[in-house]
Amino acid sequence: MLEPVYRQIGARVQSIRETLGWTQEDLAKKVGLTRTSITNFEAGRQRILLHDTEKFAKAFDTELRHLFRGIWW
Repeated sequence: MLEPVYRQIGARVQSIRETLGWTQEDLAKKVGLTRTSITNFEAGRQRILLHDTEKFAKAFDTELRHLFRGIWW
């Protein structure tokens, strides 16, 4: 089982993705990963690498601090 922070980040990614009306496939294409990776990130089964968090923030047109708000601060 991964640390709770990875589940929290995955839940945040899923929430933002769904708010934008994107599928997992849409997000995968925008960040250059597979849909399976997105599925695993969102479920907390796979760790999100630091350099990938930058890709998510850019795809969501936000800053990392907004992506992590409420998780670390």
